[in-house]
Amino acid sequence: MNSFCILALVVLSSASALAQTSPPSLSDADEIRIGGLLAAQFAKSEGMESTPQTTKIDQYLQQVGDRLAQHARRKIPYRFHFDPDPGFKSAFALPGGQIFVGAGILAMMDTEDQLAVVLGHEMEHVDLSQCRDRLIEELQKQHLTTATADALKVDSFLPGYGHDREFAADWSGVKLAADSGYSPDAAVRLLNMYVILGQQMTHTQTEAEKNLKDRIAQIQRLVAEEKLATPKERDLALP
Repeated sequence: MNSFCILALVVLSSASALAQTSPPSLSDADEIRIGGLLAAQFAKSEGMESTPQTTKIDQYLQQVGDRLAQHARRKIPYRFHFDPDPGFKSAFALPGGQIFVGAGILAMMDTEDQLAVVLGHEMEHVDLSQCRDRLIEELQKQHLTTATADALKVDSFLPGYGHDREFAADWSGVKLAADSGYSPDAAVRLLNMYVILGQQMTHTQTEAEKNLKDRIAQIQRLVAEEKLATPKERDLALP
């Protein structure tokens, strides 16, 4: 075989390897569609069924979320869902702007401002493309394309994003809420509540409490550096 043929084979082999390792192309429309599939999968796994009460709560979450979305960088259709499980004391985001809020964390809130900072945090996982990046990683890892993405399992999208990305979502999420007219003090109050609850539990890790206190300190620094307004918080208006 002559040197030209050998060179051609090397080039073709390299191109093939590059094609196999290159991240899949992902448009906003792809992300939104796949996020909708994952949201439906989660709702089904949780046995979530619409009732007049849950529909009203969904609408309230959407109302607050829409107010925040006006100030988000990514202009995609954020959708908010209430999970009535009282043991679900958190919230999470899926690609494409699908956001779920648990009954457990809503029960801990007393103002709409606290709801806004929680929604803002989850929206920033989307706005900062953290959810999108994870989707691309999962497609690559599982050798899937956007056309075969219905094979994805929602469980891959439930874990957190690590220290730095969670802190970035805190910073941008509180800023998003403040830009929308909500008080950043609400975030501090909610996180302090988690600190107190953790101290009342016998097996809470010291690292977890330190993490919460570091998050509070970051928010207080944000308020000072950005000179954020701290208006009076408005009552939570859950139906």
